[in-house]
Amino acid sequence: MFKRLITLLLLISSFTFSQQMKSPEEFLGFKVGTDYKIADYETIQKYFKHLAEFSKQIVYEEIGKTSLKRDMFMAIISTEENIKNLEKYREVVKRLSDPRKITDAEAELMAKEGKTVVLVTCNIHSTEIASAQMSMELAYNLITGNASKEVIASLNNVIFILMPSINPDGTTMVVDWYNKTLNTEYDGAQMPWLYHVYSGHDNNRDWFMFNLQETKNVVKVAFHDWMPQIWLDEHQMGSGGARLFVVPYKDPINPNVHPLIWRWQGLIGSYTALDLEKQGYNGIISQALFEGWWEGPASDCGMWHNQISLLSEMASVNVASPIFIDQSEVRATTEITTYDIRTNYPNPWRGGWWRLRDIVNYELALTESLIKISSDFKEEILLNYYRMGKEAVEKGRTEKPFAYVIPRDQNDPVTTAKMIEILQLGAVEVNFSEKQFVVDNMIYPANSYVIYLAQPNGRYVKDLMEEQSYPDLRKSRTESPITPYDVAGWTLTYLMGVKSYQIDKPFELDSKIINEPKYPVGVVSDQQGKYFIAKSGLNVNSTLINRLHKEGIPVYWNSEILNLNGKKYNQGSVIVEVSSKSKELVKKAAEDLNIKFDVADQIEKEKIKEIKKITVGLYQPWTANMDEGWTRLLLENYEFNFVTIHNKDFKDKKLKQKFDVIILPDMSGDIIKTGKPTGDAARFYRPKPPEYDSGLGRVGLENLKNFVEKDGGYLITLGQACNFAIEDLGLRVNNTLKNIKREEFFCPGSLVKVNIDNTHSIGYGMEEESLAYISSNIAFATSTPFGKYDRSIVARFPDKNLLKSGFLLGEDYLFKRAAIVDVTQKKGHVILMGFKVQNRHWTFGMFKLLFNAIHSAGL
Repeated sequence: MFKRLITLLLLISSFTFSQQMKSPEEFLGFKVGTDYKIADYETIQKYFKHLAEFSKQIVYEEIGKTSLKRDMFMAIISTEENIKNLEKYREVVKRLSDPRKITDAEAELMAKEGKTVVLVTCNIHSTEIASAQMSMELAYNLITGNASKEVIASLNNVIFILMPSINPDGTTMVVDWYNKTLNTEYDGAQMPWLYHVYSGHDNNRDWFMFNLQETKNVVKVAFHDWMPQIWLDEHQMGSGGARLFVVPYKDPINPNVHPLIWRWQGLIGSYTALDLEKQGYNGIISQALFEGWWEGPASDCGMWHNQISLLSEMASVNVASPIFIDQSEVRATTEITTYDIRTNYPNPWRGGWWRLRDIVNYELALTESLIKISSDFKEEILLNYYRMGKEAVEKGRTEKPFAYVIPRDQNDPVTTAKMIEILQLGAVEVNFSEKQFVVDNMIYPANSYVIYLAQPNGRYVKDLMEEQSYPDLRKSRTESPITPYDVAGWTLTYLMGVKSYQIDKPFELDSKIINEPKYPVGVVSDQQGKYFIAKSGLNVNSTLINRLHKEGIPVYWNSEILNLNGKKYNQGSVIVEVSSKSKELVKKAAEDLNIKFDVADQIEKEKIKEIKKITVGLYQPWTANMDEGWTRLLLENYEFNFVTIHNKDFKDKKLKQKFDVIILPDMSGDIIKTGKPTGDAARFYRPKPPEYDSGLGRVGLENLKNFVEKDGGYLITLGQACNFAIEDLGLRVNNTLKNIKREEFFCPGSLVKVNIDNTHSIGYGMEEESLAYISSNIAFATSTPFGKYDRSIVARFPDKNLLKSGFLLGEDYLFKRAAIVDVTQKKGHVILMGFKVQNRHWTFGMFKLLFNAIHSAGL
């Protein structure tokens, strides 16, 4: 009887315990930050659901699907009373965000009534995994009172939004790979695939173009639903220097950001650094390493939305494995030649063991400190948020530019509407005029978008639409150029191949605010005839061609200008014979793709060429190549018939029987041939399992050469892969910039002029004067053709005034040089694209060059 009673009590105790909130350690079975132990995304997600089940201080909310269809979530944490009134406080922030609708007096009352909304995003770069792990302990401490009394009290004034991972797919990928290789000979090897399925590390370059689903999910919260006043993005960096970077940034800073943002960054960075220093944390640096120049990263994009955007960067470990750093190996930054105390680094870290738990401790202290200062300055932060929006509106009314006008109906009206969609995702207010109008004696066409800068995010509009001029920060011209952290120029209209007009003089117009981008309405002419014809110039024409191929419907390009029924059709217009089958597809394409189809009764057969269906092989090395991922996303989005190919596929001598086109993304020849880097990077390379630790090899290279020369295949090379094609396939072309030093030529992510031969099939639909995004030292010198070797220059640099936006040193090295070359190599073609026409899925204005190169293989 006694034993049965004990058993019953134990069962009751076990049941009661299972129904109570568990600490992360109890839930995981190990303490957060334990060496060699990490939780995957699914486990983290379950834990936050568990917390929300037992606490009224936390709300679990799903915010959308990831690229691989996982549920992405955020947690909202505050006091119970604040959680009950979330909608009230969200409405306060929404009203403060638009100063055109409230008075200063109302704003002051709302600042007293409202709460500071703080967003913390974690683990965008999946190998930087500490913040995702830390998030569980942070949430638990906040809702159980385990954090300090100051921090707990601060929640009275703060709505805290926590996103434990803004790349959930990658979090689980990294954990799985780490556990698989731990304590094997491949321990510490780089994962062979991208930790974001399309972008890898470049997912932190998408925050003004919004190509990735994860980005869209976060900015919906940040720019539309909650509009936080403070946004901290927590990262990790290299292991050998400072332990923690906090803002402010180093120079240069962007001129379109409100000065209050920089001041708040300085205050918050100093406050948190002081707070951590008082708690015994050292090695904290600021005004180094990172700059606040452009809005591509998650950590910075809020600055142009009147949000105090913050970046933290922790020193890394090997995912979850501890490392020991000798004192002789420690170096603060590349700019500092001696490791010593500085005004921005007063307490250096001197080396020793560094563990995942150390990162967790720093990040806990940092985030809790941020919550405290967000509470202490609640009213000032809310009022400054309102004030920055108000000053943006006032500058839009009184300073240049007053507005931008973007006619929808231009060379690619669908891409023009896509640009408007991107701006609207970034919370830009867009007007639309259905009627023609005149401003200052200039006529603007009907169906034009009008973007006034007198809006709260007007500085964001200005920054995206104007040309950038990256400052030369050298003390003298004899020094090496001081390089941007990433990008120097990003003018949106230039990237997207869209024409816009800046209007400086104030004007009034009968236009309406639109909430959708107003894509052009696709229609099919009701005239009778034998051919459907869609004008060249649209990126979506390639989607149409691919759909026609899929259904086995013949499709044609015109190789000469056609004049039909009083209309002009440039080369590369899409022509389809009218049939019952094609009618159905064309009608659907008009609806889905927003294409306008005319009908013609007669077309001169000698002026058109059939585009045959082809198969594309996109090379994917086992080196997690980001350019491959972006290219794959692009081909998927435009519905190309392609497959991913790996090193083993090149062992097949009959490549041409499987593929008509092979694409080599931007990568070095060494990676293509061996799968391994050379030079200094080779010393730090860690071997992978054999199936991932190779390149094409000698046999693969020979088969690729035969694919082109003997079998007539098309090889498209992007960026640095052009050097491989030139050197290893023996092309009669040189890269004239390959050995030029950066003191003589340097172009770090900038937009420059190129001239396109739009009578060549690769250039069909392009405007003769276009803009290319340049980030590599590549320009071509070609040779006189002979025999079975020939070349056509599709794109070349002009002979003066190349730079349009960004930074360019040594532009004369580019004068008249070829930028894209179609090389005839015996029976096949090698198409050298020296600049990446599909770079990060940004360069909509250049996509056609890649698409046309693929289609050209079917002519």
